[in-house]
Amino acid sequence: MTSDTLLECFDAVGETIHLYEPPVETFPDTASPSLVILCTWVGGATPRRINKYLAQYQEIFPTSSLLLITTGVSDTAFRPLKWIRANLKPARDAIRRIVGRENVENTAKPNSRPRGILLHLFSHGGGNIASQLALSMKAGPDRGAIFFSNLRTIILDCCPGDDTFARMYAATRVSVPQTPVAQFLGNTVMYPALAVVNGFQHAGLARAVKDLRDVLNEPSTFGSMPRRLFIHSKEDIVIGWEDVQLHLEDAQNRGYSVGQVLFERGPHCGLVMEDPNRYWEAVKKFWAGEDVWDVNPDPSRATTKKQANLRSRL
Repeated sequence: MTSDTLLECFDAVGETIHLYEPPVETFPDTASPSLVILCTWVGGATPRRINKYLAQYQEIFPTSSLLLITTGVSDTAFRPLKWIRANLKPARDAIRRIVGRENVENTAKPNSRPRGILLHLFSHGGGNIASQLALSMKAGPDRGAIFFSNLRTIILDCCPGDDTFARMYAATRVSVPQTPVAQFLGNTVMYPALAVVNGFQHAGLARAVKDLRDVLNEPSTFGSMPRRLFIHSKEDIVIGWEDVQLHLEDAQNRGYSVGQVLFERGPHCGLVMEDPNRYWEAVKKFWAGEDVWDVNPDPSRATTKKQANLRSRL
């Protein structure tokens, strides 16, 4: 495997969709998800970076299937939703097959319960694809019942922010190689192009981040059952941590069960680099049903959930 390819155990099942399933003889761990779905970010989501998340999920949940869905700028802003949803058919098929098979097996076991689905979405690109996947599941013969009844946890990683031009520009710069020539050419072309896109969004001619913020918290998208873990950073130049905080508070006001991890220095869609153990412990604990409210890495200055809410408003 090279840094330009995904882990070899993943099979391409669609244009932007890859799937890993553990060996048939593997005995399922009832404490692990039956399926982990990762919806990646736009700009900088290289196979090398994605592999780090895939490998870690395989380590902590070795008996879980992993479904990877990647995305691009055109999916986020311009491609028709009908096209995006059609492109997600292999993902829907995989979800129905994997989760449906496990549900059938559980019916023969007394006192058994479905292991469930963990959905991990990154930034606006991942948020857009994840929401379209959920909404498109409703078009199936079961109207999405197998998906929504098994969706237990959603991890919102660096998401959602706002649609100001400054944030959009910062987000796009992340995807440009850091060489002088690439930066010069990228800035020369990128700045006016983004100005046009931003104008379209504010005029309602292209999908905007405001629309995504609304969709992510609408109960009609993911339902009200899944717990939501927000992981964000004060140093994220693409997604303002205050914007994530406001979205989290809106989720609380809607009655959703939420948690959060607020990093100090983690870069956009690279929060794990600041403290891998803190990052993955939060994921494992939240999936296990524990409360996660980690807004300060220093245990001696840890805050309660109520104190954290108060400080977020100061």
